[in-house]
Amino acid sequence: MSAPVILTPNISGRDGISRLSRLVAGTFIEPVILALHEPSETRSARHATVRGADGRPSRFVAAAVGAAASSDPRATVVVVHLHLAPAALAFAARGASITAFLCGVEAWKPLTWIQRTALDRTERLVAISAHTRQRFVDANPHFAGRTIEVCHPGIEAGAAVAPAAGAAPSVLIVGRIAADEQYKGHDELIDIWPAVVAAVPAAVLRIAGDGDDRARLERKAAALGLAGQVVFLGRVDEAALRREYASCSAFAMPSRDEGFGFVFVEAMRAGRPCVGADGAAREIIVDGETGWVVAPGDAAALRERIIQLLRDPAAGDAMGARGRARFLQQFTEERFRDRFSALVPLAAPALTA
Repeated sequence: MSAPVILTPNISGRDGISRLSRLVAGTFIEPVILALHEPSETRSARHATVRGADGRPSRFVAAAVGAAASSDPRATVVVVHLHLAPAALAFAARGASITAFLCGVEAWKPLTWIQRTALDRTERLVAISAHTRQRFVDANPHFAGRTIEVCHPGIEAGAAVAPAAGAAPSVLIVGRIAADEQYKGHDELIDIWPAVVAAVPAAVLRIAGDGDDRARLERKAAALGLAGQVVFLGRVDEAALRREYASCSAFAMPSRDEGFGFVFVEAMRAGRPCVGADGAAREIIVDGETGWVVAPGDAAALRERIIQLLRDPAAGDAMGARGRARFLQQFTEERFRDRFSALVPLAAPALTA
């Protein structure tokens, strides 16, 4: 049987789709990865072959058609992003086993006719959260009768990180600061921060990430008199980000439209309590045990939960410890591979180095 094929926008980035793609690739032995936005030369990655299309959809489709023509008709194909599902039709026509992931906001809209046709030809649909599954069916009732499995992603386990001694009380938010992603919750956190500072004078909001909306948020923080109490870190590398998780008192991202939320899992890995908004975050955070879940747009609840965590660091640390235990039980790479390999033929735990 020919190598499994993975269709993805990206494989090498730090974005959620790239991370999910690497997780999926790790469940197969020597898969072929067709990646829309990767460089066009064929290269070897860890236990995989990557063929990029330089961001050119026509080249990506041609590569998919060529791979379908040369593959075993029984090949296993995984589509990591809904927008690429039509490219799998060539494989479906030859009888391949197709799995398509439903990841987030792109799956919460009515499908185009070609996307619907492609998903009708898939053998299985897999959502990264029950929240995404429900939003998908709400927007596409045609699929209400389909079985859609939920397979939560995971991240590398890593060692526990001791909180930094003597650090100022702080809340961390991590994510792209983009005008088209204002649902993440940066505005909501800045809006409540004067009240947080009034209750906890040393409190600092630390914002990791960059994007085209950063200048507006910086002006907003300045207008609220929050100089020094809202810190924009810009883009940070993995090592620096781990230090940020380790030193914060709590992590908060009151996002209204999150398909999953890798950042909550990263905070739990570091033993930090989390505050999120109702939706997919509720599948990660156990409300009242590993953090708090508030209603989207409920500024009063968001403010009070953050003040509560900053005023009682011992209780926050206890929540964080329970969050770390939940992370190890549910949200590691190994747990993802166990879940995924139970769903998809030929998938298996990742090879060890």
